[in-house]
Amino acid sequence: MKSVGAALDEVSAKNLAAYYATQQPQPTNVRKPLTTVEWAQRCDRCHGVNGNSADPRLPGLAGQRADYLEKVLNAYRTGERKSPQMAAMSDGLSKADVENLAAYYARQKARGVIYVTLPAK
Repeated sequence: MKSVGAALDEVSAKNLAAYYATQQPQPTNVRKPLTTVEWAQRCDRCHGVNGNSADPRLPGLAGQRADYLEKVLNAYRTGERKSPQMAAMSDGLSKADVENLAAYYARQKARGVIYVTLPAK
């Protein structure tokens, strides 16, 4: 298999080099890594402030054991546990992010919540 460079004659190679030499460099589109607090703010959207869920369908994270939270987050990251929402949220997490988030929520104070079922209208 021939390389692309081998297929170019000398004039074409010079023209190609001249073209690229006139192009302006573009900044790379690299996202800044999120801090643990920024990740927690995203988690808090569904799991409640400081991991204290007010929705009976969503688990509270506050006061959970760090090793359990790490295991669950890693299971969502790898697809072992299925949830489209959690798959989307955990996709960008690094191993360090998972460890930091687990430690963060393990330190939070769990608040008692009472859920009242209201009759249907």
